[in-house]
Amino acid sequence: MLKRALSSVDNFTLYDLLQNRRFGVEYQPIVELQSGDIMGWEGLARFYTPEGESLRPDLVFDALHVDDLSLFNIEYQMKWLQLAYAPKGQDLFLNIDPHAFALFGRDERNPLLELLKGKPHLVVEIIENSDANDALYSSSMSSAYKESGLRIALDDIGAPNSMLSFEILLNMDYLKLDRSWIKNQSKENYDHLLQALCHFARQSGKQLILEGVENEEDLHFARQLGVDYVQGFLYRPLFRAERA
Repeated sequence: MLKRALSSVDNFTLYDLLQNRRFGVEYQPIVELQSGDIMGWEGLARFYTPEGESLRPDLVFDALHVDDLSLFNIEYQMKWLQLAYAPKGQDLFLNIDPHAFALFGRDERNPLLELLKGKPHLVVEIIENSDANDALYSSSMSSAYKESGLRIALDDIGAPNSMLSFEILLNMDYLKLDRSWIKNQSKENYDHLLQALCHFARQSGKQLILEGVENEEDLHFARQLGVDYVQGFLYRPLFRAERA
């Protein structure tokens, strides 16, 4: 598969993607653990080659980070698309790149603020940080959306090569636990840290979402943790996709 073989996205591929709008959106359900009902959906970016093969979204965004305006442009277009095709009547979780948001910052004219404000069904996902500057960007962005009346979720908590800002953690409405917690559940001291995070969420009124649930064993793990919601490939038959 092309998406496995690629380690980066070259400029020609990126130029073709931007010029020909070779992108789309995938909606993955967020499921209430106790009832099994769909609480909401996460809108995810998807990118394609001229042949129609999938490109890894993280590699596309890595390539876009060298040009702030191009990054902002594609992020805005993706958010517009994700809003346009979103399932109706349920919450929609949207992951916003803090570097894209930072181009215009907290100015009320920031198109990424104008696009989302006034939509109470939206939850803005903040990406876990990889360095101190990212934490500053994420903190500013989360505050801006919070002041606009939107709920906020912290994505990929505990993901490898990331760090956790306590200030951001305290400001969240939802905490999304990275899939790596499932993989590492038997490692020494991992369970103590995870239980502490879950206890903090319950005591502070934040709701927990476990990502990466792929089978009944993972679902059992989620029940043991006492999380509120789950999402992952176990629910692949319910995924929805749209192209630009």
